[in-house]
Amino acid sequence: MTKPQALIKVAVCNVAQLLSGKRIKTESQKYIQGQLSIPEYQRPYVWGEKQIDKLIDDLKDHQEQFADSPYYLGSVILHAQDGYLNIIDGQQRLTTLALLGYLNGQLDDVSLSYQASLSIQHIKQNLQYLEKVRAEWEDYIDFANIVVSLVVTESEDDAYKFFETQNTGGVRLTGPDIIKAHHLRAVNERYRNHYAKQWEDLGELQSIVMTLLRGRYWNSLNARTVPFYQEKQKIRDEVVDEFANRALKHQDDVAYGFMRMTYTPMTKQAKQDLQNSYQLRQPLNEGINSISYIEYFQNIYLNYYKDLKVSYLPEYSHFIKWLKELEGCRFLEELFVTGLMLYISQFGEYKLDVFAKKFFRVAYSKRVSNKKAVRADSVPEFLKGHKVLDLIAYSFTAEQVFEYLDCFELKVDPNGLNENTVKRYFVEKTNTYFGLGMQQTQYAAKFAEQLSQKIRELG
Repeated sequence: MTKPQALIKVAVCNVAQLLSGKRIKTESQKYIQGQLSIPEYQRPYVWGEKQIDKLIDDLKDHQEQFADSPYYLGSVILHAQDGYLNIIDGQQRLTTLALLGYLNGQLDDVSLSYQASLSIQHIKQNLQYLEKVRAEWEDYIDFANIVVSLVVTESEDDAYKFFETQNTGGVRLTGPDIIKAHHLRAVNERYRNHYAKQWEDLGELQSIVMTLLRGRYWNSLNARTVPFYQEKQKIRDEVVDEFANRALKHQDDVAYGFMRMTYTPMTKQAKQDLQNSYQLRQPLNEGINSISYIEYFQNIYLNYYKDLKVSYLPEYSHFIKWLKELEGCRFLEELFVTGLMLYISQFGEYKLDVFAKKFFRVAYSKRVSNKKAVRADSVPEFLKGHKVLDLIAYSFTAEQVFEYLDCFELKVDPNGLNENTVKRYFVEKTNTYFGLGMQQTQYAAKFAEQLSQKIRELG
């Protein structure tokens, strides 16, 4: 047996053996033993009633049809370390079964502790729910008849390789789940719990991770295809590749930015202005660097778009509130938010309301230039001919960005403007918000010219 193979033990056991900490014989006649543990940096326990009901229904169906054969729960991946068996994959299922065993008295010696407040909240809720529906499951649970395959490694990296390539739980692992696990295991153990909590405090990350993926892939120098929203598996794979697998094997927490030098006329002495931020398209290092990068952009996304915590910017806040109410513009909104992240990470709040309106005219242009619908492929196609994200990323000043955006020629396709369409609704709302004062009969001939003039006058 080679050395890498010797680090992996495989066994089949029932849940009663596993949760009670009993010694388990492997296929190679060796033994697995240790106290089950949930690493602090694991994702929280998040199963709800939907997943619990499915598990109970599966157990009941199996018991009614195949009472003499065991129910196979899937595989559980464990990392053996210092007498503990850290659960890498299987926490959701095992925790739920432990709750069932606690309530029916079959498992009274389980020792699992949870630190994440979200885990504790779900455990309390699920105990109440299981007690309420006790009659539906109590007669169908036999932990000696529920079996799992165990994969136990002495290498944490090996454990996560198994973890990242399979999906055995009822709540599918998302891209952010996997990149969290990837980067937390690269963090020094002294700081791991701190960054695990920091990650959990960020909340739902799928939106900002997808925005960052678009910003990095919609790049003319290194163009890549962002999967369509229906392609969930492809999206997950691309997120993992970009934010985990392609991260460099370095530990430095690096934020790349512009450095502005101002020279005096006679002495050529320089004054430096350093930009303190991460750049959306910057290379990433494993561990703290990638975690901090995602935290930085999540805070921008929440503060300047999703939750709008910038009431001290009234013009900008008012415009964004209006923009988010527009209907039928989902894909254009994705482009707008991507450009917004690029701009704020480079120029901060400087003339942010001006940028938002100028970029709106460009990013939402397909809503009026398309003959009918704006589809998922409309934005990538638009960016092939109009490098607006690149223009933001490669500009040295906000004024350069404004100049580029002002040069964009807005066009209107008249189809649908005289009917009850999303296009007409969009034009009417824009006409009112910007005070263009046009009648419906003028939309086709005047909308592009008057909106462009109004926005160019912002400076």
